[in-house]
Amino acid sequence: FFSTMFTMCPWTQASRPLQGQARRWATAATALDRATIAKMSMPDWSEAFKQATVGLASMDVHGISYGESAQRMRDLLRTGLLRHTDLTQNPERFFQAHRLLARHSPTLGPGFWIRFTVHYNLCMGTVLALGTPDQVQMLDELQDQGILGCFALTEKLAGVQSGLVVQTTADYDTTSDSYILNSSNHGAYKNWISQGLVADKTTVIADLRLGGKSYGPHAFFIDLRQGDEVFPGVTLEDMGRKTIGNDLDNAAIGFNNVKVPSSALLSRYAAVEDGAYVQKVKGVPL
Repeated sequence: FFSTMFTMCPWTQASRPLQGQARRWATAATALDRATIAKMSMPDWSEAFKQATVGLASMDVHGISYGESAQRMRDLLRTGLLRHTDLTQNPERFFQAHRLLARHSPTLGPGFWIRFTVHYNLCMGTVLALGTPDQVQMLDELQDQGILGCFALTEKLAGVQSGLVVQTTADYDTTSDSYILNSSNHGAYKNWISQGLVADKTTVIADLRLGGKSYGPHAFFIDLRQGDEVFPGVTLEDMGRKTIGNDLDNAAIGFNNVKVPSSALLSRYAAVEDGAYVQKVKGVPL
Protein backbone atom coordinates (compact mmCIF):
# COMPACT_ATOMS: atom_id res chain seq x y z
CA PHE A 1 0.00 0.00 0.00
CA PHE A 2 2.66 2.49 1.02
CA SER A 3 4.85 1.80 -2.03
CA THR A 4 1.83 2.24 -4.32
CA MET A 5 0.83 5.45 -2.57
CA PHE A 6 4.29 6.99 -2.92
CA THR A 7 4.55 5.90 -6.57
CA MET A 8 1.31 7.75 -7.34
CA CYS A 9 2.31 10.96 -5.51
CA PRO A 10 2.84 13.79 -8.05
CA TRP A 11 5.99 15.03 -6.32
CA THR A 12 7.44 11.51 -6.41
CA GLN A 13 6.81 11.22 -10.15
CA ALA A 14 8.28 14.66 -10.77
CA SER A 15 11.41 13.82 -8.82
CA ARG A 16 12.26 10.62 -10.70
CA PRO A 17 14.88 12.29 -12.95
CA LEU A 18 16.59 13.47 -9.77
CA GLN A 19 16.57 10.14 -7.97
CA GLY A 20 20.14 9.34 -9.03
CA GLN A 21 21.29 12.63 -7.58
CA ALA A 22 19.27 12.01 -4.40
CA ARG A 23 20.91 8.59 -4.01
CA ARG A 24 24.33 10.18 -4.29
CA TRP A 25 23.28 12.70 -1.63
CA ALA A 26 22.18 9.92 0.70
CA THR A 27 25.29 7.81 0.11
CA ALA A 28 27.60 10.72 0.83
CA ALA A 29 25.32 12.50 3.28
CA THR A 30 27.99 12.74 5.93
CA ALA A 31 30.09 14.76 3.48
CA LEU A 32 27.29 17.25 2.80
CA ASP A 33 27.33 20.53 4.63
CA ARG A 34 24.23 21.68 6.42
CA ALA A 35 23.58 24.48 3.94
CA THR A 36 23.38 22.01 1.03
CA ILE A 37 20.84 19.84 2.83
CA ALA A 38 18.84 22.92 3.85
CA LYS A 39 18.53 23.98 0.18
CA MET A 40 17.10 20.64 -0.99
CA SER A 41 13.60 20.75 -2.40
CA MET A 42 11.06 18.64 -0.55
CA PRO A 43 10.98 15.91 -3.26
CA ASP A 44 14.76 15.70 -3.36
CA TRP A 45 15.04 15.64 0.42
CA SER A 46 12.35 12.93 0.68
CA GLU A 47 14.19 10.75 -1.83
CA ALA A 48 17.48 11.25 -0.02
CA PHE A 49 15.89 10.31 3.30
CA LYS A 50 14.31 7.21 1.78
CA GLN A 51 17.66 6.12 0.39
CA ALA A 52 19.35 6.79 3.74
CA THR A 53 16.87 4.45 5.43
CA VAL A 54 16.57 1.85 2.66
CA GLY A 55 18.70 -0.59 4.67
CA LEU A 56 15.99 -0.80 7.31
CA ALA A 57 13.87 -2.91 4.97
CA SER A 58 16.45 -5.71 5.09
CA MET A 59 16.75 -5.80 8.89
CA ASP A 60 16.03 -9.17 10.46
CA VAL A 61 14.15 -7.90 13.49
CA HIS A 62 14.13 -11.41 14.96
CA GLY A 63 17.89 -11.73 14.79
CA ILE A 64 19.37 -8.25 14.94
CA SER A 65 20.64 -7.09 18.33
CA TYR A 66 19.44 -3.85 19.88
CA GLY A 67 23.04 -2.65 19.68
CA GLU A 68 23.05 -3.10 15.90
CA SER A 69 19.71 -1.33 15.64
CA ALA A 70 21.06 1.54 17.74
CA GLN A 71 24.06 1.83 15.41
CA ARG A 72 21.71 2.25 12.46
CA MET A 73 20.07 5.09 14.38
CA ARG A 74 23.45 6.71 15.03
CA ASP A 75 24.33 6.44 11.33
CA LEU A 76 21.03 8.07 10.38
CA LEU A 77 21.67 10.92 12.81
CA ARG A 78 25.11 11.59 11.37
CA THR A 79 23.74 12.05 7.85
CA GLY A 80 22.28 15.34 9.09
CA LEU A 81 19.28 14.91 6.79
CA LEU A 82 16.86 15.43 9.68
CA ARG A 83 18.08 17.96 12.21
CA HIS A 84 16.84 17.94 15.79
CA THR A 85 15.63 21.51 15.29
CA ASP A 86 13.51 20.56 12.26
CA LEU A 87 10.66 19.85 14.68
CA THR A 88 10.28 23.61 15.13
CA GLN A 89 12.13 25.09 12.16
CA ASN A 90 11.17 22.69 9.38
CA PRO A 91 8.14 20.67 10.54
CA GLU A 92 7.26 19.59 6.99
CA ARG A 93 10.48 17.57 6.83
CA PHE A 94 10.09 16.37 10.41
CA PHE A 95 6.69 14.80 9.86
CA GLN A 96 7.57 13.57 6.39
CA ALA A 97 10.43 11.59 7.97
CA HIS A 98 7.91 9.89 10.25
CA ARG A 99 5.67 9.05 7.30
CA LEU A 100 8.58 7.60 5.34
CA LEU A 101 9.71 5.45 8.26
CA ALA A 102 6.14 4.23 8.76
CA ARG A 103 6.39 2.44 5.41
CA HIS A 104 8.64 -0.14 7.09
CA SER A 105 6.41 -0.76 10.11
CA PRO A 106 4.30 -3.60 8.65
CA THR A 107 7.40 -5.77 8.19
CA LEU A 108 9.72 -4.46 10.91
CA GLY A 109 7.29 -3.97 13.76
CA PRO A 110 7.49 -1.10 16.26
CA GLY A 111 11.14 -1.30 17.39
CA PHE A 112 13.01 1.14 15.16
CA TRP A 113 10.01 3.46 14.91
CA ILE A 114 9.93 3.79 18.71
CA ARG A 115 13.72 4.26 18.83
CA PHE A 116 13.45 7.09 16.29
CA THR A 117 10.53 8.88 17.95
CA VAL A 118 11.92 8.53 21.48
CA HIS A 119 15.15 10.19 20.35
CA TYR A 120 13.77 12.96 18.16
CA ASN A 121 10.33 13.65 19.64
CA LEU A 122 10.67 12.93 23.34
CA CYS A 123 14.31 13.37 24.36
CA MET A 124 15.47 16.12 22.01
CA GLY A 125 11.96 17.50 21.57
CA THR A 126 11.84 18.25 25.29
CA VAL A 127 15.14 20.13 25.02
CA LEU A 128 13.62 22.16 22.18
CA ALA A 129 10.52 22.92 24.24
CA LEU A 130 12.08 23.64 27.63
CA GLY A 131 15.71 24.51 26.89
CA THR A 132 17.34 27.91 26.59
CA PRO A 133 18.77 29.00 23.23
CA ASP A 134 22.23 27.86 24.38
CA GLN A 135 20.88 24.46 25.40
CA VAL A 136 19.10 24.06 22.05
CA GLN A 137 22.23 25.09 20.15
CA MET A 138 24.25 22.20 21.60
CA LEU A 139 21.93 19.71 19.88
CA ASP A 140 23.73 20.24 16.57
CA GLU A 141 27.06 19.10 17.99
CA LEU A 142 25.45 16.08 19.62
CA GLN A 143 23.87 15.08 16.31
CA ASP A 144 27.15 15.35 14.43
CA GLN A 145 28.65 12.95 16.99
CA GLY A 146 25.78 10.46 16.64
CA ILE A 147 24.80 10.85 20.29
CA LEU A 148 21.64 8.93 21.19
CA GLY A 149 19.08 10.05 23.76
CA CYS A 150 16.22 8.55 25.73
CA PHE A 151 13.34 10.00 27.77
CA ALA A 152 13.21 9.04 31.45
CA LEU A 153 9.73 9.88 32.72
CA THR A 154 7.82 6.78 33.79
CA GLU A 155 8.55 5.25 37.22
CA LYS A 156 7.86 1.76 38.49
CA LEU A 157 5.33 2.66 41.18
CA ALA A 158 3.79 5.72 39.51
CA GLY A 159 1.95 3.76 36.83
CA VAL A 160 -0.43 5.90 34.77
CA GLN A 161 0.34 8.84 37.04
CA SER A 162 3.96 9.05 35.86
CA GLY A 163 4.78 12.71 35.51
CA LEU A 164 2.32 13.64 38.22
CA VAL A 165 3.92 11.28 40.72
CA VAL A 166 7.72 11.71 40.52
CA GLN A 167 9.86 10.17 43.27
CA THR A 168 13.18 10.75 41.52
CA THR A 169 14.72 13.77 43.25
CA ALA A 170 17.15 16.48 42.13
CA ASP A 171 18.52 18.37 45.14
CA TYR A 172 20.31 21.62 44.42
CA ASP A 173 23.73 21.80 46.10
CA THR A 174 24.59 25.44 46.75
CA THR A 175 28.27 24.73 47.51
CA SER A 176 28.99 23.21 44.09
CA ASP A 177 26.19 24.80 42.01
CA SER A 178 25.03 21.36 40.96
CA TYR A 179 22.14 18.93 41.33
CA ILE A 180 22.27 15.54 43.04
CA LEU A 181 19.89 13.02 41.49
CA ASN A 182 18.56 10.10 43.50
CA SER A 183 15.99 7.36 43.13
CA SER A 184 14.35 7.48 46.54
CA ASN A 185 13.65 3.73 46.34
CA HIS A 186 13.57 0.96 43.75
CA GLY A 187 9.99 1.88 42.94
CA ALA A 188 11.27 5.28 41.80
CA TYR A 189 13.47 3.73 39.08
CA LYS A 190 12.58 5.03 35.65
CA ASN A 191 10.73 2.14 34.03
CA TRP A 192 10.48 0.71 30.49
CA ILE A 193 12.73 3.43 29.09
CA SER A 194 13.10 2.79 25.37
CA GLN A 195 16.71 3.05 24.12
CA GLY A 196 17.76 3.28 27.77
CA LEU A 197 20.50 0.64 27.61
CA VAL A 198 22.42 2.27 24.75
CA ALA A 199 21.61 5.98 25.10
CA ASP A 200 24.41 8.44 25.81
CA LYS A 201 22.10 11.16 27.13
CA THR A 202 18.69 11.29 28.76
CA THR A 203 16.07 13.88 29.48
CA VAL A 204 15.06 12.86 32.99
CA ILE A 205 12.09 14.18 34.92
CA ALA A 206 12.89 14.71 38.61
CA ASP A 207 11.48 16.61 41.57
CA LEU A 208 13.61 19.75 41.95
CA ARG A 209 14.29 20.43 45.63
CA LEU A 210 15.98 23.47 47.10
CA GLY A 211 16.72 23.74 50.81
CA GLY A 212 14.40 20.82 51.49
CA LYS A 213 11.47 22.41 49.62
CA SER A 214 9.98 20.66 46.61
CA TYR A 215 9.35 22.68 43.46
CA GLY A 216 7.83 19.81 41.54
CA PRO A 217 8.84 17.89 38.40
CA HIS A 218 11.47 19.51 36.19
CA ALA A 219 13.39 18.26 33.16
CA PHE A 220 17.16 17.69 33.30
CA PHE A 221 19.33 16.83 30.29
CA ILE A 222 22.16 14.65 31.57
CA ASP A 223 24.80 12.10 30.61
CA LEU A 224 24.03 8.40 30.96
CA ARG A 225 27.45 7.41 29.71
CA GLN A 226 31.01 8.68 29.65
CA GLY A 227 32.43 7.04 26.56
CA ASP A 228 31.73 3.33 26.85
CA GLU A 229 31.19 3.46 30.61
CA VAL A 230 27.91 4.07 32.43
CA PHE A 231 27.98 7.38 34.28
CA PRO A 232 28.95 6.97 37.97
CA GLY A 233 25.91 6.40 40.16
CA VAL A 234 23.63 5.37 37.28
CA THR A 235 22.17 1.85 37.29
CA LEU A 236 20.80 0.33 34.08
CA GLU A 237 18.64 -2.80 34.24
CA ASP A 238 17.56 -4.71 31.14
CA MET A 239 13.78 -5.16 31.12
CA GLY A 240 14.26 -8.45 29.25
CA ARG A 241 12.74 -9.95 26.13
CA LYS A 242 9.34 -8.85 24.89
CA THR A 243 6.77 -10.53 22.69
CA ILE A 244 7.76 -8.19 19.82
CA GLY A 245 10.21 -5.39 19.18
CA ASN A 246 13.34 -6.98 20.62
CA ASP A 247 15.49 -4.93 18.26
CA LEU A 248 14.67 -2.13 20.74
CA ASP A 249 16.24 -2.08 24.20
CA ASN A 250 14.17 -1.15 27.25
CA ALA A 251 15.72 -0.27 30.58
CA ALA A 252 14.96 0.52 34.18
CA ILE A 253 17.20 3.42 35.25
CA GLY A 254 18.20 4.24 38.81
CA PHE A 255 20.19 7.16 40.24
CA ASN A 256 22.39 7.09 43.33
CA ASN A 257 23.92 10.47 44.19
CA VAL A 258 24.44 11.34 40.53
CA LYS A 259 26.00 14.81 40.45
CA VAL A 260 25.20 16.94 37.40
CA PRO A 261 26.01 20.60 36.68
CA SER A 262 23.38 23.28 37.20
CA SER A 263 23.31 23.73 33.42
CA ALA A 264 21.61 20.31 33.17
CA LEU A 265 18.29 21.87 34.20
CA LEU A 266 16.32 22.80 31.09
CA SER A 267 15.79 26.37 32.17
CA ARG A 268 13.71 28.29 29.63
CA TYR A 269 10.91 28.74 32.15
CA ALA A 270 12.55 28.25 35.54
CA ALA A 271 16.04 28.21 37.05
CA VAL A 272 17.96 28.41 40.30
CA GLU A 273 19.86 31.70 40.42
CA ASP A 274 22.01 32.87 43.33
CA GLY A 275 20.63 30.00 45.39
CA ALA A 276 16.99 30.96 44.81
CA TYR A 277 14.29 29.42 42.63
CA VAL A 278 13.30 31.78 39.81
CA GLN A 279 10.18 31.39 37.70
CA LYS A 280 11.10 33.13 34.45
CA VAL A 281 7.63 33.18 32.88
CA LYS A 282 4.87 34.29 35.21
CA GLY A 283 1.67 32.28 35.12
CA VAL A 284 3.28 29.04 33.99
CA PRO A 285 2.19 26.44 36.58
CA LEU A 286 4.97 24.74 38.52
